[in-house]
Amino acid sequence: MRIGIDKTFTFPERFKGTIVEKWANYWKGLFSDYSEVAVGILREAKDSPKKSLLFALTSYGLYTCAQNNPNEEAFLKQFRTSCNEMILVSSELQNPNSIDYIRRLQIDLNQNRLRFLSLGLFTIMWEDLYDKDDCTYPAICEYTKVTYWNFHEQIVDIGFWNKFWRLHWKLINYDINYL
Repeated sequence: MRIGIDKTFTFPERFKGTIVEKWANYWKGLFSDYSEVAVGILREAKDSPKKSLLFALTSYGLYTCAQNNPNEEAFLKQFRTSCNEMILVSSELQNPNSIDYIRRLQIDLNQNRLRFLSLGLFTIMWEDLYDKDDCTYPAICEYTKVTYWNFHEQIVDIGFWNKFWRLHWKLINYDINYL
């Protein structure tokens, strides 16, 4: 039969009623709460293994997606690689859709109008109407900002799993001119 640490260990008289005893009681209570939760999880996993396996795999998948969520640095790396690939192809052979998309992104980058909104599992890249550092009246007026109703029109790309997918799709046939 096991004897808990609270049964074998007692505080000296000088610590009773002080903050040290309160601190020790807090940590004992916290440890017992978490140990009860762990035992409960193991019991539930033993009782319903399929449900717990599904929960564990889903949790791991969401965690992995969050770890591979791209940021602005990943976009710039992918964008520079795409631009370098486009430069290597003759201008007569370049796909006009790819060129237009790359030019739009270059203009937005040069004007500092691209914004990134990380939502944990994926990142939304959108085009703002004004530069971040613009202090003119239209840039700071709340009535001239992008509203929630037309925000979907400003979305440029969606990043998921360390890749911005619209940039990837626009450049699949970058070296084929259909005209």
